[in-house]
Amino acid sequence: MAKIYFIAGESSGDYIGQQLIQNLGKNISFVGVGGPMMEASGMEKTLFSINKINLMGFVEILPHIFMINKLIKNTINDILNHQPDILITIDSPGFTYRVAKKIRLLLPSLKIIHVVAPSVWAYKPSRAFKYAKVYDCLFALLPFEPPYFHKVGLDCRYIGHPILEQKFYHDKSLLKKELQITGTLLCVTAGSREGEILKHLPIFYKTLEIIATKYTDLEVIFVLSNPSHELLIKQFLLNANFKYRFSMDRLKIFAAADIALAKSGTNTLEIAASRTPMIVAYKLNLLSYWFVKALAKIRFISLINIIPNREILPEFIQFNCTPSILSAALIKLLSDQQITEQQIIQSSEILSQLGFQSKSCPSLIAAQIIKSEFLKKSEIESSI
Repeated sequence: MAKIYFIAGESSGDYIGQQLIQNLGKNISFVGVGGPMMEASGMEKTLFSINKINLMGFVEILPHIFMINKLIKNTINDILNHQPDILITIDSPGFTYRVAKKIRLLLPSLKIIHVVAPSVWAYKPSRAFKYAKVYDCLFALLPFEPPYFHKVGLDCRYIGHPILEQKFYHDKSLLKKELQITGTLLCVTAGSREGEILKHLPIFYKTLEIIATKYTDLEVIFVLSNPSHELLIKQFLLNANFKYRFSMDRLKIFAAADIALAKSGTNTLEIAASRTPMIVAYKLNLLSYWFVKALAKIRFISLINIIPNREILPEFIQFNCTPSILSAALIKLLSDQQITEQQIIQSSEILSQLGFQSKSCPSLIAAQIIKSEFLKKSEIESSI
């Protein structure tokens, strides 16, 4: 039986890994590092919880550096013990690239594939050369990415964005009835990492307090990526002047909401695909922010804005991520239906460029390439 070793480092990577496992089918053993979705789809018990490497930023990672180095060493040893036919890494480049680089030296004939191309068009273009030395193939989620890697000799295939394969809901009134929502519903995504939540919640809480003075029927649902985050968020809501609750059923909540306050990330694609207007906010450690700003080659952080190079989703980053600015932007969207409808229409146009509602299935395309080109080659080479 063929064996594939996966390494996924966050919830979006766990979802992509799940889709790949389901489309790769039977007669393959799946091992490695993944999350609950990958385990539910057939991967053996994960080597460790992906929450341990679900970190972002530069300064933010420093307190965890010794733990990360230990996990990298443990993962390398686990790969050597399993001797897989293919190693597939998904996103989380700070962790996955370091593992893959070492494995390339230790197992030079092993086929190594990475899913989610690093954003070399945004910053650090030299990463294209580094990836070309380590990986046999790269699966890109964005249509304009392959040329950046082809010119350095790396096989890069555009597959589309697997996150858009999900079943999205669009009947807002029916969902509101199901959720027993009678007022104005605002959904909030504060982050999938504890550090993000701690940065965002003091700002988001004050933002919601301001909105609640104008919209007395305001109901807030905090969308969680991890149930343990509920207690973390609750500590900021002790004196809230608005109704709130928590939910893990993110796609239903995204579609039911009248508006969203979204942390920058993959969730913005899901909210847009749910046809809900939003604003995007993000705050980093100050040193990390200046570091990123010095390296960045792009004006925006949201894909829906990056692709057309213009602002479709209002973005409020770092110094603009304040309660007064965020609340004013949300109130503007809530009070102007023409602006919200325009955002939904323009977002839909960008989503279609990423393969949304097309006949092709990104994870199936990737699985077919893996089975027909790389898994077959690995099995042949291992039998010689």
